[in-house]
Amino acid sequence: MYYTQNENPLSWDGVPTPKDTLVDWKEVNRMRKLPKAVEWSKIKRRTPPSKEDMHDKWIVVTSIAAPTSDVTLLSKIAGWKLLVVGDKKTPKSWSLPNTIYLSVEKQVELGYRTAQVMPYSNYARKTIGHLYAIQHGAKMIYETDDDTHPYNNTIKFFQEQKGDFYVYSTDRDTVNPYAHFGQASIWPRGYPLENIANPPVYTFVKCKDARALIQQGVVDGDPDVDAVFRLTRKDDGVQLDLRFDPKAPPILIPPGAYTPYNCQNTLHFKDAFWGLVLPPSGTLRVTDIWRSFYVQRLLQEVNGYLGYFGPTAYQVRNAHNYLRDFIDEEELYYKSGRYISYLEKWNGRGLDFFNRMLKLAIDLVVEDIWKPIDAVVVEAWIEDLVSFGYEPPKLSTTPKPCKHIIESTKEMKFQQQPSSHLRIGKKMKEIQSLG
Repeated sequence: MYYTQNENPLSWDGVPTPKDTLVDWKEVNRMRKLPKAVEWSKIKRRTPPSKEDMHDKWIVVTSIAAPTSDVTLLSKIAGWKLLVVGDKKTPKSWSLPNTIYLSVEKQVELGYRTAQVMPYSNYARKTIGHLYAIQHGAKMIYETDDDTHPYNNTIKFFQEQKGDFYVYSTDRDTVNPYAHFGQASIWPRGYPLENIANPPVYTFVKCKDARALIQQGVVDGDPDVDAVFRLTRKDDGVQLDLRFDPKAPPILIPPGAYTPYNCQNTLHFKDAFWGLVLPPSGTLRVTDIWRSFYVQRLLQEVNGYLGYFGPTAYQVRNAHNYLRDFIDEEELYYKSGRYISYLEKWNGRGLDFFNRMLKLAIDLVVEDIWKPIDAVVVEAWIEDLVSFGYEPPKLSTTPKPCKHIIESTKEMKFQQQPSSHLRIGKKMKEIQSLG
């Protein structure tokens, strides 16, 4: 099924929806809000897969290329099951040992409601792979790309849902974690451009038993920066080879603060699986960032954190046209700041967690940040999760930056690493005065 956006960006007319959906989308369109809470208990539960098909650790990748060397390495990581999601351009003969491959035909056969509404030729079809992993027993899901490989072919994060972590101590609405890891002059793709010039934050408190439900690892080599950086911060023909400080400890983003995270090197725990859905209306360069802000707001509802970890992977980026990237990232440049400002004032009080998810998705459409297809996909995604028996995390009381402080506010600065600049050629250069 292909999706064609109606000329009216707030109209659900022409957006594919399952006939027996629990949401009256015409009423949503008329009222510009969620008319009433959805009764998720009406959803029929699916029969669980056989025990032989169940695995607790999954790697999920989407690719339109033949198996790359990085994907081949991923298939060999001990204790993890690799799942690759195909699309219409993926070679029909795609195959790799120790790997589950979901062709577009197989995706349809699975019968997921999300697959009924998700556009083809879209990076967000990776969402179908996440559903498959969840249905097949996942407790952890590591998502990455076909041009990235973990160091030592090992997935290194804090593989527990609770731990003692440093949490940013700040009243700012955005923080740039790259500065903490020794790259104060660069920023993650999707970081609001109007905030780039703000001084870095280096103050933290240490929290006991913080729930780092989503863990993003920074990536050495050609990390996830935007086209503005790539067009202005390196000489033509130079391959980025940036490094982050591996000695800097992991840090968490507090409630009320936001930073982008991506699909490139990211671990999700079961209590955050609800946040693996990708909104399909955005381009390849936008979809995961739009998800990241949405998810961070909802993490506040369940006392969960996004964590940033030191370099755990390396990327030699697939060939890209930087000007094409710039065009594809356009929404990030002029909407990210407004998106975050809206999230700061949003509330979903009085609803269960899944209805808060749906309400926020619809509200983002009304704010002209998301598109109607994104809200439809979120509703279908929730129905699929419920049909698997997935239980959302418990709602928390008013979110606090740190419930149990074990180390009071302190400043932590680590060694600035060589970075990329114009007119210096291939060699990265360290600027001592930064930060």
